[in-house]
Amino acid sequence: MTRRAERQLAWALLIAAMIWLVPANTLPIMTLNGIGGQSSGTIADGIKGLFDSGMPGLALVVFTASLLVPFLKVLVLAVIYWHTPEHPAPATAARAYRWVYWIGRWSMLDVFVVALLAGLMRFGEIARVNPEPGITAFGLAVVLTMLSAHAFSPKQLWKDDDAIRANP
Repeated sequence: MTRRAERQLAWALLIAAMIWLVPANTLPIMTLNGIGGQSSGTIADGIKGLFDSGMPGLALVVFTASLLVPFLKVLVLAVIYWHTPEHPAPATAARAYRWVYWIGRWSMLDVFVVALLAGLMRFGEIARVNPEPGITAFGLAVVLTMLSAHAFSPKQLWKDDDAIRANP
């Protein structure tokens, strides 16, 4: 695959991830059915609920892992892709790329938590957790971001040796 084709694939996957981040953050991620009734909410609703319940530390962790990191990953990759080829600071861009690539494996934590809760919380009318479309959209956004980072070769951050020889 040529460098241009790699960049185009990386951009296409990143744009798809950006699109899926919208429903991931606007649709409910899970519904809790219990004796007290039924409640469903988005990621932001969960963060607000944790903060209102007196758990600001946990709310900050969820905010960071569920909202801040996915948007930062997309932003970092977009900046790297935008300046490629001939990135003005290739070493810095390569470090940022490695961070996005490394953090990608931890981004599915929300999906695993909802899946675990849905599997464990099956107590009939007493308590039940059901996954909602928002968690599917979130999982797709995470996977597409990881695929985008994987499709991109950080070698593209530096000038091509042939181009340097042709234009010294």
